[in-house]
Amino acid sequence: MRASVVSLVIHSSPFAKVILLGLLAVSVYCWAVIWNRLRLYGAVERADRSFLEAFQRLGAGGNVRLLCDQHPQSSLARVAREGHGRIEHGGPPAPPGVTRPLDGQQWELAQRAMERRAAAENEKLESHIGVLATTGSVAPFVGLMGTVWGVMSAFLNIGSQGSASLAVVAPGIAEALIATVAGLAAAIPAVVAYNHCLGRLRGFAHRAEIFISEFLDRRRATAGA
Repeated sequence: MRASVVSLVIHSSPFAKVILLGLLAVSVYCWAVIWNRLRLYGAVERADRSFLEAFQRLGAGGNVRLLCDQHPQSSLARVAREGHGRIEHGGPPAPPGVTRPLDGQQWELAQRAMERRAAAENEKLESHIGVLATTGSVAPFVGLMGTVWGVMSAFLNIGSQGSASLAVVAPGIAEALIATVAGLAAAIPAVVAYNHCLGRLRGFAHRAEIFISEFLDRRRATAGA
């Protein structure tokens, strides 16, 4: 009887090895995605927080474009730059030192431009996250397929050797269950990370929605002052 897990993996059937190697590759890729996304989300959140604090301190005549350029990692800064550009170039130029008021159409165009930019930023942050959901859904079934194959092989060994003793059955059953463990080991972190990332993505979208409203309200108040 092969008593160690490593020995069971080494002496497993070619089909089981393919299953295990496939699950290992998917698991490594998922951990790389998790590491990359969490680092990116942390950097963007810090940049957004810094930009938002600076924007709220910005005076009525402050340079919004310069402020956006000072926070290149902030998704809110890119949203603000889109809205600022739409406002400044959406109509006739204003005299120096004068803030051109927004009419209803310009207001709507600026809002929609900022919403499109916010959606594009959120789509970039969402990149590769679907792999986690797919792994969480599929990996247990792949592991189960390896388990069923191993159990089938164990029964074939019983038939060929004419014995159902534990020494005959146990190695095949243990080898089969390793595939289930591998599938769960790949799926569980992927599902947890996917749900975590999904929550943070919703947070990004919610903050962008609030910021768009705040940006346009401040712009309207400044124009009407």
